[in-house]
Amino acid sequence: MIIFFSAMGGMLYGYDIGVINSAFLFINKDIPMSTFETSLLGGSVLFGGAFAILLAGFIADIIGRKRTLIVSGLIFIISVIMVYMSDSYVEILFARLVQGISVGFVTVTVPLYLTETVPGNIRGIAVTCFQLFLTAGILISNYVGLLFEATANWRGMFLSALVPAAIFFIGSIFLCKSPRWLVSVGRDKEAESVLNRIFEKNAAQKELTEIKEVIEKSRQEGSLLKSLSHRHYLMPMLIVFAIAILAQMTGINSILQFSATILKESGLGSNYVAILGGVTITAINFLATLIAVFIADKFERKFIITFGTFMVSLSLIATGLVMSLVNAGETQGWLILAGMISFIFFFAIGPGAYVWVIMSELLPGAIRSKALSIALFLNSMASAILASVFLPINNFLGHGSMFYICGICTLVYSFIVFKFVPKTTGRSLEDIEAEFMK
Repeated sequence: MIIFFSAMGGMLYGYDIGVINSAFLFINKDIPMSTFETSLLGGSVLFGGAFAILLAGFIADIIGRKRTLIVSGLIFIISVIMVYMSDSYVEILFARLVQGISVGFVTVTVPLYLTETVPGNIRGIAVTCFQLFLTAGILISNYVGLLFEATANWRGMFLSALVPAAIFFIGSIFLCKSPRWLVSVGRDKEAESVLNRIFEKNAAQKELTEIKEVIEKSRQEGSLLKSLSHRHYLMPMLIVFAIAILAQMTGINSILQFSATILKESGLGSNYVAILGGVTITAINFLATLIAVFIADKFERKFIITFGTFMVSLSLIATGLVMSLVNAGETQGWLILAGMISFIFFFAIGPGAYVWVIMSELLPGAIRSKALSIALFLNSMASAILASVFLPINNFLGHGSMFYICGICTLVYSFIVFKFVPKTTGRSLEDIEAEFMK
């Protein structure tokens, strides 16, 4: 129940990204938009998310992880209704910003909650389930877009998001509270009760002792700014911040949001064929993430991310070459689709599945929630800016240009993980933290 209902937040995030992909083909009929306005609407939910992410860690520390999840679900439900009722570009832009606030809270709090609540031996699987549900949300929303294609009912596409939103909101009410948060606010008895439900009795006592020791040490070492003077805090923060930015510079959210538009402009075919291409891409995304869940704690995450990012880079550059060298038409369209499928497969099975896990694991307990908020703020801002300029720059510099840029950024991503990220699979959070103290 802990994994399922909290990971449902990932489905909201995925639905948010995926539903706009199909809707973009029809919104213009009711709400005219320029290329820049279209790109900005794609980025708006990510800008809203960036603002919320900056506050999410602090809010989660004050009211708790569970209550933050409940509030996130409620905001998302309200935002869906706002999008449905929008009659102008400003209204839908604002509604998507509000939707982004909900997604921002979810993006920080779900991985944080799962990292702090589930046992270390299944932590990789648990946090990867967030990414699995995210990809499921993208897939379902693209399929819903296909169902509504005949009627061009983009409002109905957005309204369908109420179903996963209601499940997440109601399910969050029944979740247990984070034992690490309970100890941090002096509610040790409640924390012990939660741990006894998750672990065997002896293991629960050991876990409680470790949590108390880490939290006590955190209090002695002070604030996030003060922590920068500690080398064993600074190094993991810099690594995580770099990963956070480069994870979005792969272009993942932009490609998922604009895949139908890119495929249609390439000459692949009708709206239906373009959306069907998007469904195919997101189906591969989901299936590859499903594989990633099963291998999450069986193979070293550092190796999987390094290999995955390298292959993502090759896929992006190859797709860029197709867009630059092959004339627009069905041949180019099918080759672009093949490149996107290769891109999404290696992204999903590598960096996509494990970036949430690795960022949570690398950050020391004393600064985890606040530093994770900053890291994910950088992640969301990079995604928002890229989405807002993706189509205009691609048109201005020439088709394929953004794929080259993203490909080079992903190569840098691969190098940083290979060179600086320690092995984390199967290790406790305290053990990983101790490695940076050497």
